[in-house]
Amino acid sequence: MKGHELLEKLLQSYQAAFDITRPYDVEGDRYEAYAAFNVTSAKYVLVKKAELWRADCFEHTFFSCIDRLKAEDIQRFRGHIVSFIEPELVRNGEACTCENHMYTYITAVFISERGLTKEAEKAVRDFKFFKNYRLGLRGYAEARVLVFDMENRRVSGNRAARELVKGYEKVF
Repeated sequence: MKGHELLEKLLQSYQAAFDITRPYDVEGDRYEAYAAFNVTSAKYVLVKKAELWRADCFEHTFFSCIDRLKAEDIQRFRGHIVSFIEPELVRNGEACTCENHMYTYITAVFISERGLTKEAEKAVRDFKFFKNYRLGLRGYAEARVLVFDMENRRVSGNRAARELVKGYEKVF
């Protein structure tokens, strides 16, 4: 299976729950696709006006097909998180997230045709981005990195993505 075939397969599975934009540009860099997801959960008594609690959950997933993953690609994604994704997509340009925000996952899916360098493996494994909003009262944002190594038929990721890795190992 080629990288673009895997991308199409992944996007097809995401299509039911996510809003997909193809292609998507972030500060001059192009991702093959961007998938956005949000869900709201609420508990109320008798009528909807008597709401006990509400929780808004989000995920922003960026897909990239590349020849060989390098540590610079991971650092570039971190730069995108800090300069655009977190302030604009997570906080919507505001100082803090919305009142009922529970969590936002920022996920990068790299599909690498010819594997990844040793430096990239280490960069993926060590990648961490976690941010609380108002001491956690307004939720948190966390970044996950998932890598499909087409050459060696492996799936890897950072610590935050370990559940994704377990789920996607079946692809190969």
